[in-house]
Amino acid sequence: MTSLLERAISVIAPHSCICCGKESNVLCVACTPQVFGEPIEMCFLCNRPTIDSRVCRSCMPRTSVRHVWMAAIYDGAIRKLVKDYKFNRVRAAYAPLASAMADTLPYFAHDILVVPVPTAYRRVRQRGYDQAKLLAREIARQKGWSTQAALRRQHGHRQVGASRAARFSQASQAFECTGDVAGRHILLVDDVTTSGATLHAAAAILVAAGALSVNAVVAAKHTFE
Repeated sequence: MTSLLERAISVIAPHSCICCGKESNVLCVACTPQVFGEPIEMCFLCNRPTIDSRVCRSCMPRTSVRHVWMAAIYDGAIRKLVKDYKFNRVRAAYAPLASAMADTLPYFAHDILVVPVPTAYRRVRQRGYDQAKLLAREIARQKGWSTQAALRRQHGHRQVGASRAARFSQASQAFECTGDVAGRHILLVDDVTTSGATLHAAAAILVAAGALSVNAVVAAKHTFE
């Protein structure tokens, strides 16, 4: 639900659609289907095509994650939308991103606990919000699930520009579990995945803490290292 502050801002200084420029929202209803087409079905670790966004057979033994649903490829309008959301303080972008992510998800027969991949504290302070937490809350609201900030980031190493090996090394020490996830089916939420290192590391921590299963959903997949 849009906050009162966001509603006031939308009246005083309305956002313009990143595609058509129409004043309404950061992404208008007419342009949304053009930006978010068919969900991306590939292994989050090796980028091989898969069915139902499963981790491929080769990568399955290497990770605790079983599916990663992806709303789009990190390119074009999606790239701009995510960058505005993360780096230009366009907080309202969480709504179209979260809706597109929720639309990629299948039906689950069991209850889901939605867990955001935490952002480094200094970046939250700079932006004024935790982008993954906003996405997680909105997805949970739309699906009627519960959400919990069950992970805490232990360091704020920046992965942009880092090699694949460095990403996995940094991510392996990045998180600790601070919530009660024992016996729960977890849906991790993040904005973008590139190498898959962050999701892989977060899932390993959650499974070690007793989670029954870990899947994930992201707004976009960055396929270029």
